Amino acid sequence: MALTQIQVKSLGFVHYQHPDLENTLKFFIDFGLVEEDRQTTRAFLRGNGTQPYVYLAEQSPDENRHFIGAYWNVCTAKDLEMATTLPDATAIEDVDGPGGGKVVRIKDPHGFVVGFLYGQTLRLSKDDPLVLELATGGANFNTATEKLRNGPTRRFKHGPSPIYKLGHYGIGVPRAKYKETMNWYRSVLNLKPTDAIFDPKTDDEITCFNHIDLGEEFTDHHAFFIGSSATSTVAYPHHCSFEVNDFDTQVLGHDWLRSKGWTNCWGIGRHVLGSQIFDYWFDASGNVVEHYSDGDLVNKDTPFQREPAGPNSLYIWGPNLPLAFLSGKLEDVGIVAKAPPDVHKIQV
Repeated sequence: MALTQIQVKSLGFVHYQHPDLENTLKFFIDFGLVEEDRQTTRAFLRGNGTQPYVYLAEQSPDENRHFIGAYWNVCTAKDLEMATTLPDATAIEDVDGPGGGKVVRIKDPHGFVVGFLYGQTLRLSKDDPLVLELATGGANFNTATEKLRNGPTRRFKHGPSPIYKLGHYGIGVPRAKYKETMNWYRSVLNLKPTDAIFDPKTDDEITCFNHIDLGEEFTDHHAFFIGSSATSTVAYPHHCSFEVNDFDTQVLGHDWLRSKGWTNCWGIGRHVLGSQIFDYWFDASGNVVEHYSDGDLVNKDTPFQREPAGPNSLYIWGPNLPLAFLSGKLEDVGIVAKAPPDVHKIQV
């Protein structure tokens, strides 16, 4: 049965459950998010963009961490109505969180929630800081041959990297479920492949980065990715990623997290696919989260490309590829991945 494709324009928020909510909130405040609202067992965390919140942190009902799902902003009220026709969709319901609005929820083939949002009251973000400079006049970079900052100095303060928005998230699935899962997401959402990684031995696609198809309008290189696992029997979250303003802000936030004793997973470095500068951390529950900046933008005319799996498809510069990034396990921090990585073996 053909599924109705819902037209979305951006990501709204991700929803995780944590066994120690208070410690989780300490991490995310150091990460650069702001607590916008608190309910009994839930905290709504925002960035400095217009989205009312970008991360919903909830107390876990047991001793384990859980990824519940992700929510997308639809283009029109009609798209929200159309979402109710999808198999096992909820009715249109009120959003119980900052900004209000309406929501329809469905579940993907692995039980993760895919939510559709419409009508939230957006934030006015133009006066919110996105950089950690003390002086406002020294924003320009001076290169060796182009001097754009004449006179003003650059002075920075220490602190978390101010988050702008939720940029993307991704899941890993058992290899046998990869094509089915990818087809489901592209049938339900207006997602279009940007770059894919394939196994050079079999030519099978093992990871794909997908952008929101907005036609001629440029959008982020990827809002969602799927990787396949040769070892996992269940689907799992890989990471969620948040955009910061620039390289200086990102490095200052990196140093802030390190000074607070949190555990770096991988970074700082620069990816190949998407080009963004990355910095991955383990949150207080052991989930991987990322700061990124300077990512690529694509549109309908951007050609789809495929790359063979290997270090050259992951990063152009940065620290050696750590085993912790491939395994998602805290106990692997500090161990360099000795063999060229198979992206389909990434799991948490």
